[in-house]
Amino acid sequence: MESGQPETTRRPARSHGRLDRSLDTAILDAALAGVAERGYDRLSMDDVASRAGVGKAAIYRRWPSKAVVVADAIALWRRRLGPVEPPNTGSLRGDIEALVAAVPDLNDAELHTIQVVIGVATAAMHNPVLAAALDDLVLSAPRHVVRVVLDQAVARKEIPADRDLSLIPDVALGLNVLRVMTGRPIDRVYARRVLEDVILPLAGAPTR
Repeated sequence: MESGQPETTRRPARSHGRLDRSLDTAILDAALAGVAERGYDRLSMDDVASRAGVGKAAIYRRWPSKAVVVADAIALWRRRLGPVEPPNTGSLRGDIEALVAAVPDLNDAELHTIQVVIGVATAAMHNPVLAAALDDLVLSAPRHVVRVVLDQAVARKEIPADRDLSLIPDVALGLNVLRVMTGRPIDRVYARRVLEDVILPLAGAPTR
């Protein structure tokens, strides 16, 4: 830990007039870049400060620890992605096609995201701040989308109403996390295989 305060205690950045809020984004972007390049454990507050072009004291005036800086950096990244809306095309097959079409091409931004997730995931196993950030900000949105799509299919009677769907979103997420952790892209071909060959059979829905 890089400060004397517990990493599990989050506090808002101070808002008094002497604090230059314009530095916040630069610091959070520096934390994201550092995690992507070095991983969480090797990242230091000195490294974040150097990347942001600020003194380390400027970081500690805003955040009490490295874990909280990185958690807020993940939150900033998630806000930039915008809201995630589940498709509702009128059929399960149409929703599947919409989900596949929404998978972005692997570009530099997507590769950076994968590197951030990999950089934080191992540390999150023993750090509740990071674990909460990953769960709330990275994993909850796709989990919600899958569950809504399945629930819509139940309402249309495309999936049996007595089917237990509670674990299926986590199955999809687990496969995606494994894919990311082993450095392989989540592209449209992979997304279609997961949805058609794993999710639909588990849900009891027709696969073709």
